[in-house]
Amino acid sequence: MKNSTQIIAGRKPVLDAIESGMSLDKVMIDQKLTGAVEIKLRKLCKEKNIPLQRVPVHVLDGVSKAMHQGVVAQTAVLDFSPFEDTVDQLMYEKGDPVFLVLDQVSDVRNLGAIARSAELLGVSAIILPEGGSAKINEVSIKASAGALLNIPLCRVPSLLTALKHMKLHGIGIVVTDVKSGKSAHESDLSGPLALVVGSEEKGVRPHLMRNADSWIHIPQIGQTESYNVSVATGILLYEIARQRNFKTGIQAGNKSQ
Repeated sequence: MKNSTQIIAGRKPVLDAIESGMSLDKVMIDQKLTGAVEIKLRKLCKEKNIPLQRVPVHVLDGVSKAMHQGVVAQTAVLDFSPFEDTVDQLMYEKGDPVFLVLDQVSDVRNLGAIARSAELLGVSAIILPEGGSAKINEVSIKASAGALLNIPLCRVPSLLTALKHMKLHGIGIVVTDVKSGKSAHESDLSGPLALVVGSEEKGVRPHLMRNADSWIHIPQIGQTESYNVSVATGILLYEIARQRNFKTGIQAGNKSQ
């Protein structure tokens, strides 16, 4: 189990870390860096799904006091699971896995609360985008009551590509939409599925909405605009678990070991 990060500074140390398969939260390079090293870093980060940021050199100076040579990496708080391997494993081990896809949920406490409900209600894996998502850090882990350490997390460069990949595996894509679709309790939420929830401000983005197989919402009685995203996700996951008679989800690996 990991719950802290460290900084790796220097071109060779960072390249070695990437090539060794070390789990990295991000790589930062001097925005003026060019040449073979920059090309190799860009290629490796793309292959390994590691976010690459170009920043002014003073930002790197603030992150590391060592001779960074314009390249700094930050290790991840925990290890991410490879997306395609995780999907394949779960579909093989458990015919009806539940994937939770978070589209730009940016509040770390909401992320933690969502993960807590997800782990308790048998979600098989959580899918996050590389950019625009809340950080996995000490705050989100604490808010999850440790659940983030006990459920597979996959970080992908494109949620749309991830959803299309899951569709090819026979996984139904269910998107939350307060304005359309059936109520959750009237929907068939059996079989392998991926539940996509969006941020409170914008909801699920339109290009992801268009690629859904079905749309669901939670009925409301009061006049408040909508549920908090973590509350809404918990309600929906409960309904999914209820329809499956609360069978325990089989998870791909255990991050607490």
